[in-house]
Amino acid sequence: MDRLYLIRVDMERFLGPLTLKEVKEAYLRMEFGMQDEIAGSLRPWVTFDDLEAIKRHYPEMVQLVQREMLSGWGVSAHSASLPHTRSKKLQAQEAPQLVSRTLLLTILTALIVLAILLLKDGQGQELLLYFKDRTFFTAKSLYAETYNARFESFMDRNREAINQAMRKKKGYQQWLPLVRAVAFERDGRWDGLSAKRLRGKADEDFPVDCSMAAWEQRWAASREAWERFLDGRELPSAEWTQILTVDPHWIRLRSPAAGWIKPGSYPEACLRMALKALQRNNSGQAPEVQKVIEARLGWQLGMIASTDRNDNFEMSGTLWALSCLEDTREREQLNNCLGSATLRPDWRAWLDAVLVQRRLVIASQDARDLVGDELAQFERDLSNWEAFRKTLRFDYDAETAFYREILLQKGQVGSALQTMQQRYPQLHWTY
Repeated sequence: MDRLYLIRVDMERFLGPLTLKEVKEAYLRMEFGMQDEIAGSLRPWVTFDDLEAIKRHYPEMVQLVQREMLSGWGVSAHSASLPHTRSKKLQAQEAPQLVSRTLLLTILTALIVLAILLLKDGQGQELLLYFKDRTFFTAKSLYAETYNARFESFMDRNREAINQAMRKKKGYQQWLPLVRAVAFERDGRWDGLSAKRLRGKADEDFPVDCSMAAWEQRWAASREAWERFLDGRELPSAEWTQILTVDPHWIRLRSPAAGWIKPGSYPEACLRMALKALQRNNSGQAPEVQKVIEARLGWQLGMIASTDRNDNFEMSGTLWALSCLEDTREREQLNNCLGSATLRPDWRAWLDAVLVQRRLVIASQDARDLVGDELAQFERDLSNWEAFRKTLRFDYDAETAFYREILLQKGQVGSALQTMQQRYPQLHWTY
């Protein structure tokens, strides 16, 4: 760790603790001068114009004094060490060493007390981080609770240092959430980090590369299939259909994930990049269909963020039916979502699976207990779900475990929910 120094200005106030680099920067900002003193690492107070004492006690400061401070005053290194240049500071230099040591001890004691108080308040890690890794501490502080221009600018200026730190396992884990925030606020890339490492090991059901450039290629290559997809004639097994059919409730349960801040997970990041790429590249082909696809992506992101769902999303066809199912909270209204769509077998099987899953969600919402006919119907729906879930492309193991737990606890949804919160603490149960 870098050595730290204190600077006493006009015998009245102090600067620091500062690193050597920060001492140089403070001098360039004219925060202290030749007649002021420096101390550090239990070494004595020395004035900057006493070059001999600087050489003896602070050899690392010699270059600063000779090249920056003395050159600015028009004084040579030789003349700076002569007695007549020090006449104004003789009294200060001859002051009892006990005063200086007592003052330094007081400062150190104050720092120790501050550290103890912070540890009691749970902020000790922040203090340790400040001294151990100033760059990361600054980045984290600038981000605070949300993305902002100052944070982004700082990340850009320190990109090389960040990439170097990420070559080590600890640095990689530490910086990755902040790097992801910058990458997916922009174009889904970070120079120095591959798309695979940016994604991480989780969410392997999603594309390896979810950058805007990758999505531009996917959208361009799939345009001719959009209408057949939307009117229910075709459900291709492709990355663009995968992102459009993913259940936003499924993502919300898993977001924010470990290693992510904003967006809260890789699937959410994929949705954001897919929408940005589509909005930026409008070739004029099938404009109405594109509006429907954009509306679907916006709908999914809104559901994940739990924002107001009453926005006027202009959807139609299969995507309207799918969104309708995801939004309905009354069992009796679910079948109404399928009335306007003429579906081929692939789409019918997909929406039937979603329909059964939504029945289970509606029955278990609000953590109310199931009794009598409701519990019997829930058991029948779960039996159907065990067969239908294979149709969907995503891992519903946690949700399925929750439904089974409800039956094990004889319809006590609240107790089942508590069990799942303990079993899957990384998930965000909001039923």
